[in-house]
Amino acid sequence: MEIRARELIANKLRSIRADLKYTIEYVANKSNVSKDTICRYENNQVSMQIDILEKLIQFYGYNFVIFFKEIYANKQKFKKEDISKNEL
Repeated sequence: MEIRARELIANKLRSIRADLKYTIEYVANKSNVSKDTICRYENNQVSMQIDILEKLIQFYGYNFVIFFKEIYANKQKFKKEDISKNEL
């Protein structure tokens, strides 16, 4: 099963926030993005608006380009794992 980019982005956003030990409430208050939006993004429940996504990425101290390079690298890793599983 191929993992979609949106799912990888959601996982990455949740992972970064957890690594920083930020609560959703804290991020919402400091970034001016609603708690509901952050939850929906992290749980891959909605399509993500690029301007809000960019705001969150910048808030977390990430470079937008590096963030997506990491997403792309993870997507390629999952593709290789899927191919290996199918060969068994």
